[in-house]
Amino acid sequence: MTFDTDRGRLRHLPETPLRALKWSFWWLRKTFFSKPKPENPAVVVDMTEGEAEAFLGERFFEPGWEMSYHYHNEIVNVRRVQYVGDHPSGLEWWQTHVRGYAHPSGLELTAHFEPEPAEHPDAHLDGEFVDVSRGNATLVELLEADGIEFERIGSWTTET
Repeated sequence: MTFDTDRGRLRHLPETPLRALKWSFWWLRKTFFSKPKPENPAVVVDMTEGEAEAFLGERFFEPGWEMSYHYHNEIVNVRRVQYVGDHPSGLEWWQTHVRGYAHPSGLELTAHFEPEPAEHPDAHLDGEFVDVSRGNATLVELLEADGIEFERIGSWTTET
């Protein structure tokens, strides 16, 4: 008896057990690994969750929630990975991580720059190299380059 693979059926794979597994992981993360929202400086934009994800996705951000904590009321969670060969820490793989929250005036977005979790798990979890100013500077640069109006909220340093 010989067995053959019907490769055409593989197109349905994301619709079945893998989708259920991904949803289960998402549920576990939100249920057991949620933290209070940090009081980082942020910007408020007149965008929906979908519009923000599309805007950032077009600028090479991807959903990265599988490797991150969930913060209460978080509705956007995307990251963009980059190689930084000359970082003073000696770590080479980094990410700009953007999170979004519902806000009465639109969508609150905040960003930070940190070690990429798959490449530098200990440094990522220790949080020693988290740079909110650099992350927010990247976010503001993207918004300004596209002419998107925003309001700064929270305590911003002069470098951002």
